[in-house]
Amino acid sequence: MKRIIKLISILLVTIIAVTFTLLNSQPVKLDLYIGSFETDLVIVILISLVLGSVLGIAAVLGKLISFKQELLRKDKKIKVTEKEVENLRSLPLKDE
Repeated sequence: MKRIIKLISILLVTIIAVTFTLLNSQPVKLDLYIGSFETDLVIVILISLVLGSVLGIAAVLGKLISFKQELLRKDKKIKVTEKEVENLRSLPLKDE
């Protein structure tokens, strides 16, 4: 059942992408600081999408690395605490 849903989803996305490409195939002039050129609207949209995704991933990556380092520090602290608890449990009890 999952394979059928996945196949239908891929087919639906492909159909939407193809119709989007056909509807937006007109040329667009891009004026940049270093010059200008003409290209299809679909290419401009796809480049914008990819560039936005890369920038979004880069923005999240710093925080992800920070969380990973914090997790490693806490894991190390947990191991030290567990070792301390194990050592305390192995001490003999003293009766008064």
